[in-house]
Amino acid sequence: MARMARIVVPNQPLHIMHRGNNRQNIFNSEQDMMRIKEDIAHALEKSACLLHAYVIMSNHIHLLVTPTDKSDLATFMQSMANRYVRYYNAEYHQTGTIWEGRYKSCLVDSDNYLFTLYKYIEMNPVKAKMVSHVADYRWSSYRHNALGDADNLISEHSLYRALADSREQCHDSYRQLFDALDISLQSKKISQATLAGDVYGSNKFHSKVAQLLSRSTKSASHGGDRKSDEYRNQVG
Repeated sequence: MARMARIVVPNQPLHIMHRGNNRQNIFNSEQDMMRIKEDIAHALEKSACLLHAYVIMSNHIHLLVTPTDKSDLATFMQSMANRYVRYYNAEYHQTGTIWEGRYKSCLVDSDNYLFTLYKYIEMNPVKAKMVSHVADYRWSSYRHNALGDADNLISEHSLYRALADSREQCHDSYRQLFDALDISLQSKKISQATLAGDVYGSNKFHSKVAQLLSRSTKSASHGGDRKSDEYRNQVG
């Protein structure tokens, strides 16, 4: 039975999670962390995708990405993942895949939940008790978004830029919003939507996307004809 195609809408952010095979560590050193950042940068340039937030953990990564075309996401992920596999296998003298199958994703209702996703992603090291404060972790977008540390991976979302008139004020406003935002009731919903490949957003947003793509935006039975209308404007 064919798997359901990934829900992708051009110019709409997606939350992506990709992890190591059998949840094994695939980022073991600072060199590994630097390398995956290089591979992300290369893939962004190749695909013209935009990255707004990210975190690199020991055995997985989270990304908040906006593809500018329906094929951009596939190009971005294939380039990043394949380049890192080649590096990792050469570095650690092994063969085969290091990623756990198909990466997970959910389409994000940016008008209502964009900054919820920012915090969900950037808080991962604190949640995992790797650091006591999010600013202490080097391998995420928080220090760019909240403190103004330059990060060439980041393309600031229009809603981020709308937080204030100047870059300095944007950083301050983001930090205040981040600290005030309570995502405790949303974290499980984000995780579920990502693992299921669903849409994460309001009922209005679900209806809009369902009408646009002529398909359900919530988990249902998998399968179907991959040539049917429900697979239009999507990336597998």
